[in-house]
Amino acid sequence: MDLPLTSPLTLLSAQPPLQIEKIETFLYRVKVSKPVVSTLASIGQRVALLVRVQDPDGAYGWGEIYSTLPSFGAEHRAQVVHQLLAPHVLRQSITDPRVLWQTLSQKLHAMAIQTGEPGPIAAALGGLDCAVWDLLARRAQVPLYQLLGGKATSVPAYASGLNPADGPDVVALSRAQGFTAFKQKIGFGESTDLHNLRSIRQDMAAHERLMVDVNQGWTLDQALHMAPLLTEFDLAWVEEPLLADRPADEWRRCAQAFSAPLAGGENLRGDDFAQQSEWLGVIQPDVGKWGGISASRGVGQQALSAGKLYCPHWLGSGIGLMASAHVLAAVGGPGLLEVDVNENPLREALCQPFPALVQGQWVMPQGAGLGVDPDLKAASSWCVKHEETV
Repeated sequence: MDLPLTSPLTLLSAQPPLQIEKIETFLYRVKVSKPVVSTLASIGQRVALLVRVQDPDGAYGWGEIYSTLPSFGAEHRAQVVHQLLAPHVLRQSITDPRVLWQTLSQKLHAMAIQTGEPGPIAAALGGLDCAVWDLLARRAQVPLYQLLGGKATSVPAYASGLNPADGPDVVALSRAQGFTAFKQKIGFGESTDLHNLRSIRQDMAAHERLMVDVNQGWTLDQALHMAPLLTEFDLAWVEEPLLADRPADEWRRCAQAFSAPLAGGENLRGDDFAQQSEWLGVIQPDVGKWGGISASRGVGQQALSAGKLYCPHWLGSGIGLMASAHVLAAVGGPGLLEVDVNENPLREALCQPFPALVQGQWVMPQGAGLGVDPDLKAASSWCVKHEETV
Protein backbone atom coordinates (compact mmCIF):
# COMPACT_ATOMS: atom_id res chain seq x y z
CA MET A 1 0.00 0.00 0.00
CA ASP A 2 1.36 3.44 -0.95
CA LEU A 3 0.76 5.82 1.94
CA PRO A 4 -0.29 9.43 1.24
CA LEU A 5 3.04 10.85 2.47
CA THR A 6 2.28 14.19 0.81
CA SER A 7 -0.43 14.93 3.37
CA PRO A 8 0.97 17.75 5.52
CA LEU A 9 2.02 17.00 9.08
CA THR A 10 3.56 20.29 10.17
CA LEU A 11 4.41 19.24 13.70
CA LEU A 12 6.08 16.04 12.49
CA SER A 13 8.28 17.80 9.93
CA ALA A 14 9.55 20.12 12.67
CA GLN A 15 10.90 17.23 14.75
CA PRO A 16 14.57 16.16 14.58
CA PRO A 17 15.31 12.57 13.52
CA LEU A 18 15.19 9.98 16.28
CA GLN A 19 17.04 6.78 16.99
CA ILE A 20 15.67 3.82 18.91
CA GLU A 21 18.10 2.41 21.44
CA LYS A 22 15.94 -0.24 23.09
CA ILE A 23 12.82 -2.26 22.23
CA GLU A 24 10.87 -4.09 24.96
CA THR A 25 7.83 -6.35 24.91
CA PHE A 26 5.48 -7.02 27.82
CA LEU A 27 3.09 -9.96 27.65
CA TYR A 28 0.04 -10.01 29.94
CA ARG A 29 -2.57 -12.70 30.54
CA VAL A 30 -5.58 -12.67 32.85
CA LYS A 31 -8.51 -15.06 33.14
CA VAL A 32 -11.98 -13.53 33.19
CA SER A 33 -15.19 -14.90 34.64
CA LYS A 34 -17.24 -13.93 31.59
CA PRO A 35 -15.84 -14.96 28.18
CA VAL A 36 -16.21 -12.85 25.05
CA VAL A 37 -18.40 -14.93 22.75
CA SER A 38 -18.55 -14.72 18.96
CA THR A 39 -19.22 -17.09 16.08
CA LEU A 40 -15.45 -17.57 15.91
CA ALA A 41 -14.60 -18.51 19.49
CA SER A 42 -15.26 -18.10 23.18
CA ILE A 43 -12.44 -16.04 24.73
CA GLY A 44 -12.00 -16.75 28.43
CA GLN A 45 -8.57 -15.20 28.78
CA ARG A 46 -7.68 -11.60 27.99
CA VAL A 47 -4.22 -11.13 26.50
CA ALA A 48 -2.18 -8.02 25.78
CA LEU A 49 1.21 -7.78 24.09
CA LEU A 50 2.71 -4.32 24.52
CA VAL A 51 5.81 -3.00 22.79
CA ARG A 52 7.88 -0.12 24.18
CA VAL A 53 10.58 1.79 22.30
CA GLN A 54 13.13 4.11 23.89
CA ASP A 55 15.58 6.61 22.46
CA PRO A 56 19.10 7.39 23.81
CA ASP A 57 17.71 10.25 25.93
CA GLY A 58 15.25 7.98 27.73
CA ALA A 59 12.13 9.19 25.89
CA TYR A 60 9.75 6.30 25.19
CA GLY A 61 6.62 5.28 23.34
CA TRP A 62 4.05 2.47 23.70
CA GLY A 63 2.20 0.33 21.18
CA GLU A 64 0.08 -2.82 21.26
CA ILE A 65 0.26 -5.88 19.03
CA TYR A 66 -2.95 -7.78 18.23
CA SER A 67 -2.91 -11.08 20.14
CA THR A 68 -6.56 -11.83 20.86
CA LEU A 69 -6.78 -14.88 18.58
CA PRO A 70 -5.01 -17.16 18.97
CA SER A 71 -3.86 -15.99 22.40
CA PHE A 72 -1.08 -18.58 22.42
CA GLY A 73 0.46 -16.77 19.46
CA ALA A 74 1.45 -13.78 21.58
CA GLU A 75 4.84 -15.22 22.54
CA HIS A 76 5.62 -15.81 18.88
CA ARG A 77 4.67 -12.26 17.91
CA ALA A 78 6.97 -10.95 20.59
CA GLN A 79 9.80 -12.88 18.97
CA VAL A 80 8.89 -11.39 15.59
CA VAL A 81 9.56 -8.00 17.20
CA HIS A 82 12.90 -8.98 18.70
CA GLN A 83 14.23 -11.29 15.99
CA LEU A 84 12.86 -9.78 12.77
CA LEU A 85 12.04 -6.11 13.39
CA ALA A 86 14.66 -4.98 15.91
CA PRO A 87 17.68 -5.49 13.61
CA HIS A 88 16.07 -3.16 11.05
CA VAL A 89 15.08 -0.51 13.58
CA LEU A 90 17.69 -0.14 16.32
CA ARG A 91 20.03 2.84 15.84
CA GLN A 92 18.49 3.77 12.49
CA SER A 93 17.70 7.44 11.82
CA ILE A 94 13.92 7.84 11.72
CA THR A 95 12.32 11.02 10.43
CA ASP A 96 8.85 9.79 9.46
CA PRO A 97 7.18 6.66 10.92
CA ARG A 98 5.18 6.27 7.72
CA VAL A 99 8.39 5.80 5.75
CA LEU A 100 9.66 3.34 8.36
CA TRP A 101 6.44 1.29 8.22
CA GLN A 102 6.45 1.23 4.43
CA THR A 103 10.15 0.35 4.23
CA LEU A 104 9.88 -2.48 6.75
CA SER A 105 6.74 -3.81 5.09
CA GLN A 106 8.63 -4.07 1.81
CA LYS A 107 11.77 -5.55 3.39
CA LEU A 108 9.78 -8.26 5.20
CA HIS A 109 7.38 -9.04 2.36
CA ALA A 110 9.44 -11.96 1.06
CA MET A 111 9.86 -13.30 4.61
CA ALA A 112 6.10 -13.13 5.17
CA ILE A 113 5.54 -15.19 2.02
CA GLN A 114 8.34 -17.64 2.77
CA THR A 115 7.14 -18.34 6.32
CA GLY A 116 3.43 -18.17 5.55
CA GLU A 117 3.07 -15.65 8.37
CA PRO A 118 1.88 -12.32 6.96
CA GLY A 119 -0.46 -11.90 9.96
CA PRO A 120 2.08 -12.10 12.83
CA ILE A 121 4.59 -9.95 10.95
CA ALA A 122 1.98 -7.31 10.10
CA ALA A 123 0.71 -7.24 13.69
CA ALA A 124 4.19 -6.89 15.17
CA LEU A 125 4.98 -4.10 12.72
CA GLY A 126 1.66 -2.38 13.49
CA GLY A 127 2.34 -2.34 17.23
CA LEU A 128 5.88 -1.08 16.69
CA ASP A 129 4.57 1.70 14.42
CA CYS A 130 2.20 2.85 17.17
CA ALA A 131 5.05 2.95 19.67
CA VAL A 132 7.25 5.06 17.37
CA TRP A 133 4.42 7.57 16.85
CA ASP A 134 3.84 7.76 20.61
CA LEU A 135 7.56 8.39 21.16
CA LEU A 136 7.61 11.19 18.58
CA ALA A 137 4.55 12.88 20.08
CA ARG A 138 6.00 12.65 23.60
CA ARG A 139 9.24 14.24 22.39
CA ALA A 140 7.22 17.01 20.72
CA GLN A 141 5.21 17.42 23.94
CA VAL A 142 1.86 17.30 22.14
CA PRO A 143 -1.03 14.83 22.12
CA LEU A 144 -0.58 12.25 19.39
CA TYR A 145 -3.72 13.28 17.51
CA GLN A 146 -2.30 16.79 17.18
CA LEU A 147 0.98 15.47 15.78
CA LEU A 148 -1.17 13.56 13.28
CA GLY A 149 -2.85 16.79 12.22
CA GLY A 150 -6.09 16.50 14.20
CA LYS A 151 -7.96 19.02 16.32
CA ALA A 152 -10.87 17.11 17.87
CA THR A 153 -10.82 16.93 21.66
CA SER A 154 -13.32 14.06 21.81
CA VAL A 155 -14.63 11.30 19.55
CA PRO A 156 -17.98 9.47 19.61
CA ALA A 157 -17.74 5.93 20.99
CA TYR A 158 -19.87 2.80 21.00
CA ALA A 159 -20.19 -0.17 23.32
CA SER A 160 -18.90 -3.30 21.62
CA GLY A 161 -18.62 -7.02 22.30
CA LEU A 162 -22.21 -7.63 23.43
CA ASN A 163 -22.56 -11.38 23.91
CA PRO A 164 -25.61 -13.38 22.75
CA ALA A 165 -26.43 -14.52 26.30
CA ASP A 166 -26.86 -11.09 27.88
CA GLY A 167 -26.61 -8.40 25.20
CA PRO A 168 -29.76 -6.50 26.25
CA ASP A 169 -28.60 -6.35 29.88
CA VAL A 170 -25.16 -5.09 28.86
CA VAL A 171 -26.79 -2.39 26.73
CA ALA A 172 -28.59 -1.12 29.83
CA LEU A 173 -25.34 -1.12 31.83
CA SER A 174 -23.44 0.58 29.01
CA ARG A 175 -26.13 3.23 28.67
CA ALA A 176 -25.71 4.03 32.36
CA GLN A 177 -21.98 4.52 31.71
CA GLY A 178 -22.71 7.12 29.02
CA PHE A 179 -22.80 5.13 25.78
CA THR A 180 -25.43 6.00 23.18
CA ALA A 181 -24.46 3.43 20.52
CA PHE A 182 -24.23 -0.36 20.88
CA LYS A 183 -23.04 -3.31 18.78
CA GLN A 184 -24.63 -6.72 19.35
CA LYS A 185 -22.93 -9.93 18.24
CA ILE A 186 -25.23 -12.09 16.10
CA GLY A 187 -24.92 -15.22 13.98
CA PHE A 188 -26.18 -17.62 16.66
CA GLY A 189 -29.41 -18.60 14.96
CA GLU A 190 -32.44 -16.64 13.83
CA SER A 191 -34.37 -17.03 17.09
CA THR A 192 -31.54 -15.92 19.38
CA ASP A 193 -30.48 -13.04 17.15
CA LEU A 194 -33.96 -11.59 16.66
CA HIS A 195 -34.86 -11.97 20.35
CA ASN A 196 -31.78 -10.01 21.41
CA LEU A 197 -32.26 -7.28 18.85
CA ARG A 198 -35.94 -6.81 19.67
CA SER A 199 -35.16 -6.63 23.38
CA ILE A 200 -32.51 -3.99 22.76
CA ARG A 201 -34.44 -1.95 20.22
CA GLN A 202 -37.62 -1.66 22.30
CA ASP A 203 -35.78 0.26 25.02
CA MET A 204 -33.68 2.50 22.78
CA ALA A 205 -34.13 6.27 22.57
CA ALA A 206 -34.47 7.99 19.22
CA HIS A 207 -30.91 9.37 19.31
CA GLU A 208 -29.29 6.00 20.09
CA ARG A 209 -27.77 3.71 17.46
CA LEU A 210 -27.65 -0.06 17.10
CA MET A 211 -25.18 -2.10 15.04
CA VAL A 212 -24.58 -5.84 14.62
CA ASP A 213 -21.44 -7.93 14.12
CA VAL A 214 -21.62 -11.39 12.53
CA ASN A 215 -17.84 -12.04 12.82
CA GLN A 216 -17.77 -13.67 9.35
CA GLY A 217 -20.33 -16.21 10.60
CA TRP A 218 -22.73 -16.58 7.65
CA THR A 219 -22.71 -18.14 4.24
CA LEU A 220 -24.18 -16.09 1.42
CA ASP A 221 -27.48 -18.00 1.65
CA GLN A 222 -27.71 -17.36 5.39
CA ALA A 223 -26.97 -13.68 4.92
CA LEU A 224 -29.60 -13.31 2.21
CA HIS A 225 -32.13 -15.07 4.46
CA MET A 226 -31.40 -12.77 7.41
CA ALA A 227 -31.22 -9.51 5.45
CA PRO A 228 -34.98 -8.77 5.29
CA LEU A 229 -35.44 -9.92 8.89
CA LEU A 230 -33.02 -7.27 10.15
CA THR A 231 -34.71 -4.36 8.37
CA GLU A 232 -37.05 -3.61 11.29
CA PHE A 233 -34.15 -2.73 13.58
CA ASP A 234 -32.91 0.31 11.63
CA LEU A 235 -29.30 -0.78 12.00
CA ALA A 236 -26.39 1.62 11.59
CA TRP A 237 -24.36 -1.17 10.00
CA VAL A 238 -24.00 -4.94 9.56
CA GLU A 239 -20.42 -6.02 10.21
CA GLU A 240 -18.69 -8.91 8.43
CA PRO A 241 -21.72 -10.98 7.39
CA LEU A 242 -19.41 -13.07 5.18
CA LEU A 243 -15.85 -14.30 5.32
CA ALA A 244 -13.60 -11.39 4.39
CA ASP A 245 -12.11 -13.30 1.45
CA ARG A 246 -15.37 -14.34 -0.21
CA PRO A 247 -15.68 -13.44 -3.92
CA ALA A 248 -16.64 -9.91 -4.86
CA ASP A 249 -19.94 -11.07 -6.37
CA GLU A 250 -21.07 -12.47 -3.01
CA TRP A 251 -20.24 -9.23 -1.24
CA ARG A 252 -22.07 -7.21 -3.89
CA ARG A 253 -25.18 -9.36 -3.47
CA CYS A 254 -24.97 -8.88 0.29
CA ALA A 255 -24.66 -5.12 -0.04
CA GLN A 256 -27.76 -5.06 -2.25
CA ALA A 257 -29.77 -7.28 0.11
CA PHE A 258 -29.23 -5.39 3.38
CA SER A 259 -30.95 -2.11 4.12
CA ALA A 260 -28.04 -1.11 6.39
CA PRO A 261 -24.50 -0.47 5.10
CA LEU A 262 -21.96 -3.26 5.40
CA ALA A 263 -18.90 -2.82 7.64
CA GLY A 264 -15.52 -4.51 7.63
CA GLY A 265 -11.79 -4.04 7.68
CA GLU A 266 -10.25 -5.75 10.70
CA ASN A 267 -9.34 -8.67 8.43
CA LEU A 268 -8.19 -6.64 5.43
CA ARG A 269 -4.73 -5.45 4.42
CA GLY A 270 -3.25 -3.08 1.88
CA ASP A 271 -5.15 -2.68 -1.36
CA ASP A 272 -8.05 -4.79 -0.02
CA PHE A 273 -9.50 -1.61 1.50
CA ALA A 274 -9.75 0.15 -1.85
CA GLN A 275 -11.29 -2.91 -3.52
CA GLN A 276 -13.83 -3.65 -0.81
CA SER A 277 -14.86 -0.03 -0.40
CA GLU A 278 -17.06 -0.80 -3.41
CA TRP A 279 -19.44 -2.65 -1.10
CA LEU A 280 -18.37 -1.57 2.39
CA GLY A 281 -19.94 1.58 3.76
CA VAL A 282 -18.00 1.45 7.04
CA ILE A 283 -14.21 0.93 6.95
CA GLN A 284 -12.61 -0.60 10.08
CA PRO A 285 -8.82 -1.13 10.04
CA ASP A 286 -7.16 -2.38 13.23
CA VAL A 287 -4.00 -0.52 14.32
CA GLY A 288 -2.56 -3.55 16.13
CA LYS A 289 -3.37 -6.11 13.45
CA TRP A 290 -2.19 -4.41 10.28
CA GLY A 291 -0.80 -0.99 9.39
CA GLY A 292 -0.36 0.60 12.77
CA ILE A 293 -1.10 4.30 12.95
CA SER A 294 0.69 5.08 9.69
CA ALA A 295 -1.51 2.99 7.41
CA SER A 296 -4.70 3.32 9.46
CA ARG A 297 -4.55 7.10 9.14
CA GLY A 298 -4.14 6.74 5.37
CA VAL A 299 -7.01 4.25 5.11
CA GLY A 300 -9.20 6.52 7.23
CA GLN A 301 -8.49 9.55 5.05
CA GLN A 302 -9.21 7.56 1.90
CA ALA A 303 -12.46 6.27 3.42
CA LEU A 304 -13.69 9.78 4.15
CA SER A 305 -12.71 10.94 0.66
CA ALA A 306 -14.80 8.09 -0.76
CA GLY A 307 -17.82 9.07 1.35
CA LYS A 308 -17.40 6.14 3.74
CA LEU A 309 -17.50 6.00 7.53
CA TYR A 310 -14.14 5.40 9.24
CA CYS A 311 -14.56 3.45 12.51
CA PRO A 312 -11.33 1.82 13.77
CA HIS A 313 -11.65 -1.73 15.04
CA TRP A 314 -10.20 -2.69 18.41
CA LEU A 315 -10.49 -5.62 20.85
CA GLY A 316 -7.54 -5.61 23.23
CA SER A 317 -6.12 -3.58 26.10
CA GLY A 318 -6.09 0.15 26.74
CA ILE A 319 -2.94 1.05 24.78
CA GLY A 320 -4.36 -0.11 21.46
CA LEU A 321 -7.68 1.49 22.33
CA MET A 322 -5.99 4.85 22.86
CA ALA A 323 -3.97 4.53 19.65
CA SER A 324 -7.25 3.93 17.80
CA ALA A 325 -8.84 6.95 19.46
CA HIS A 326 -5.97 9.24 18.44
CA VAL A 327 -6.15 8.13 14.81
CA LEU A 328 -9.91 8.67 14.75
CA ALA A 329 -9.49 12.13 16.32
CA ALA A 330 -6.86 12.96 13.70
CA VAL A 331 -8.77 11.66 10.69
CA GLY A 332 -12.03 13.27 11.78
CA GLY A 333 -15.42 12.60 10.26
CA PRO A 334 -18.51 11.13 11.94
CA GLY A 335 -16.94 7.73 12.74
CA LEU A 336 -17.16 6.02 16.12
CA LEU A 337 -14.53 4.51 18.42
CA GLU A 338 -15.05 0.84 19.28
CA VAL A 339 -14.89 0.26 23.05
CA ASP A 340 -15.11 -3.34 24.22
CA VAL A 341 -17.26 -3.29 27.38
CA ASN A 342 -16.62 -6.88 28.44
CA GLU A 343 -14.66 -7.73 31.57
CA ASN A 344 -11.00 -6.94 30.92
CA PRO A 345 -8.75 -5.75 33.77
CA LEU A 346 -6.00 -5.05 31.22
CA ARG A 347 -8.08 -2.36 29.55
CA GLU A 348 -7.84 0.03 32.51
CA ALA A 349 -4.63 -1.19 34.19
CA LEU A 350 -2.63 -0.67 31.00
CA CYS A 351 -4.18 2.72 30.27
CA GLN A 352 -3.83 5.26 33.06
CA PRO A 353 -5.36 7.70 33.62
CA PHE A 354 -8.29 5.99 31.88
CA PRO A 355 -10.24 8.53 29.78
CA ALA A 356 -13.79 9.56 30.59
CA LEU A 357 -16.90 8.94 28.51
CA VAL A 358 -19.30 11.90 28.55
CA GLN A 359 -22.66 11.67 26.76
CA GLY A 360 -21.34 9.17 24.26
CA GLN A 361 -18.11 11.10 23.65
CA TRP A 362 -14.67 9.67 24.45
CA VAL A 363 -12.69 12.57 25.89
CA MET A 364 -9.18 12.71 24.43
CA PRO A 365 -6.33 13.06 26.96
CA GLN A 366 -4.29 16.23 26.54
CA GLY A 367 -0.98 14.84 27.78
CA ALA A 368 1.89 14.19 25.41
CA GLY A 369 1.73 11.19 23.07
CA LEU A 370 -1.07 8.76 23.84
CA GLY A 371 -1.66 10.70 27.05
CA VAL A 372 -1.74 7.47 29.06
CA ASP A 373 0.75 4.92 30.40
CA PRO A 374 0.47 1.32 31.52
CA ASP A 375 0.46 0.92 35.29
CA LEU A 376 3.19 -1.70 35.31
CA LYS A 377 3.00 -2.16 39.07
CA ALA A 378 -0.77 -2.69 39.13
CA ALA A 379 -0.55 -5.17 36.24
CA SER A 380 2.60 -6.96 37.43
CA SER A 381 0.78 -10.10 38.61
CA TRP A 382 -0.53 -10.63 35.04
CA CYS A 383 2.81 -10.11 33.28
CA VAL A 384 4.02 -13.51 32.10
CA LYS A 385 7.02 -12.38 30.06
CA HIS A 386 9.15 -9.26 29.64
CA GLU A 387 11.96 -9.11 27.09
CA GLU A 388 14.22 -6.39 25.71
CA THR A 389 16.57 -5.95 22.77
CA VAL A 390 19.22 -3.22 22.76
